Amino acid sequence: MPDEKTRADSLREYFTGAGSDGGAQTDPDASLGNYRSSTEAVSMAISVADAIANVTIAFAGGENTEGAGTLDADTVNTLRWKCYGGSYGASVTIANGETKIVETSGQPGQYVRVTRTSATDLTGTATITLTKSINNVFAFDDVSSAEAAAGDTEYRGTIVKCENTSGITTFKRWVGTLGTQRVSDTTQLAASGAGTIVTTGSFADWPASGWCHIKSDASTTREIIYYTSRTATVLTVPADGRARLGTSAGAGAAGDTIDAVPGIAIAIDDDGVTSGGAAIQTIANEGAAPTGVSWDTGITAATGLSIGDMNSAEQVGIWYKREIPVGAVSTADASVKVEDSFDAV
Repeated sequence: MPDEKTRADSLREYFTGAGSDGGAQTDPDASLGNYRSSTEAVSMAISVADAIANVTIAFAGGENTEGAGTLDADTVNTLRWKCYGGSYGASVTIANGETKIVETSGQPGQYVRVTRTSATDLTGTATITLTKSINNVFAFDDVSSAEAAAGDTEYRGTIVKCENTSGITTFKRWVGTLGTQRVSDTTQLAASGAGTIVTTGSFADWPASGWCHIKSDASTTREIIYYTSRTATVLTVPADGRARLGTSAGAGAAGDTIDAVPGIAIAIDDDGVTSGGAAIQTIANEGAAPTGVSWDTGITAATGLSIGDMNSAEQVGIWYKREIPVGAVSTADASVKVEDSFDAV
């Protein structure tokens, strides 16, 4: 233990767009519904230095920290892992032909999935550098100058499959935040139009431009806005940056909390949880919205998607909507973060 398809590896997410369940479809931009592809959706890119002979690294969990982690053959038949900034987790015994998951200490989501391909003794220590995967199915494709000038909304669909033979319970998914939560305690937006949001805190770890989820002091969403620039304390919001992702413009208040978020909403396909092998709806192109879905922008487990329990081999379609406002500014790195929670053995 831990075996593959257990613990955080119990749920795996795949591209859609295949002609049959598990069929070939490797283009994230063609992930527009229909059947589950055999291509797994990844959020971390893997680079290996000083590889351990006869061990392949197939996947890195999205909770791993970016940077150089270490996979260590601490005995001839065991491996242990620590991602950047973490500590070694438990050693995992792995025999020839087996695939296992190896975790960072205390962090089940910070794992790598590895396969042993020979009975030869395991030796050595590999450096596994993990970086954000660019232009993946979650982050969509590049935004052209024409799309930014005119505004653009696009969609992608994936299928999450329960691979655990015992099933999982209480699956939830929500939009992750991209910086430290602040309070708009100095200046707030008016009821409509351009303006600024000013805090006595610091936006130092926020993206240089992007989206902000504003909540009232009662923790209710007030508005999602797009800001074109920031200083350490000020967000600059154009008129077209107001009322994004299905929200309405409204005057802010000094007690509002503000969170940096990706410019996405998420939804469960209209079929909900189904038996494995079923198709989800197909959209005609990346600009065509899926029908019958309810978009969610919640940034906590309590306010995001509540998918519930899934038996072994059951699946659920997840839709992603990316919204680019008119006049969006150029950026080399627009991060997307989605978080999950569930219980599994």
